[in-house]
Amino acid sequence: MDIDRPTLTFITVIAALVGGWAAWSAAKAGNDAASVGGAVYALVAGVLAKVFGGSAFAVVFRSVFLIVGGVFALVASVLLGSCAGIRLTPTAY
Repeated sequence: MDIDRPTLTFITVIAALVGGWAAWSAAKAGNDAASVGGAVYALVAGVLAKVFGGSAFAVVFRSVFLIVGGVFALVASVLLGSCAGIRLTPTAY
């Protein structure tokens, strides 16, 4: 059974928040933040995928692409905005 996009987005957000918290906690303790955060992210996304009736591998794979696509969209939006003269910070005229 395939997981729809809103559910995938929910799983991605929850897994990213928990993975980020785990990475922050690991860095505070002096451990490798990227390894711990990535492992916790994959574990949480996989478990939530199984809870919602999907494939753990497919959900982790798709959620990483969802995050990468969101970052690309943000960068493209900022670049296009700056080309059009739209600034994100206030400037004095």
